[in-house]
Amino acid sequence: MKSKPLTLYSKTVSYCFFLLLPKPKKKTQPMTYSKQDTKNYVVIRPCICLLWTVILAAFVTAAFLLWPVDPEIEMEKLTVKRAKVHPLPPLSANVWLSVAVKVHNKVLCWMELAEVDVGIKYRGQKLGHVETEGWHVAGWGSAHVFGDLEFGGLPSPEVAHFMQDLGKGRVQFHTAVEVVGNLGLFFFRFPNIFKVKLSCEVLVNTKNHTIINQHCIVKD
Repeated sequence: MKSKPLTLYSKTVSYCFFLLLPKPKKKTQPMTYSKQDTKNYVVIRPCICLLWTVILAAFVTAAFLLWPVDPEIEMEKLTVKRAKVHPLPPLSANVWLSVAVKVHNKVLCWMELAEVDVGIKYRGQKLGHVETEGWHVAGWGSAHVFGDLEFGGLPSPEVAHFMQDLGKGRVQFHTAVEVVGNLGLFFFRFPNIFKVKLSCEVLVNTKNHTIINQHCIVKD
């Protein structure tokens, strides 16, 4: 028998190896701006904003503290010290009064009061007025202006009403206070002069020498 040639078959196995490599990072390039790109933009640094904020706050504070404001006036005390009736005709009476006015400075600047005038009326009849000057009021301070008034010659039609009110212990007066002065700061005196007028209806307790109530109006 003829022998058949023996053929050998070999299977070749190939193996593939894959190496996983990280993706390459993209290189970031700095952004450049041309003059054409930035001509429509304004860059403000934070420090500049803070500086302008501080300047604005300082300006507003200075304006609030130094802005000239008229003083605040208050009729603090009005006392009937005594009254004397002259029975011989024509009937009349002498009246002694004591007044105290409070002037309050509402600003930082000092205040020089050139004139403080207090006029008093009873039932439309002028009793007289007290005038004083030369008062100095510090910034945010107050001054208490005192004065005494003696009026002689209250007409006979009003004497009966006045004595009746004294007997009740309640007398109503009309007061008119006028304050004239100017402001200053440190060694500088401002040229502008202020004038404040206060008109009040004051009900006085003549027994304990206090003001029961008062209604005041500031006049221009």
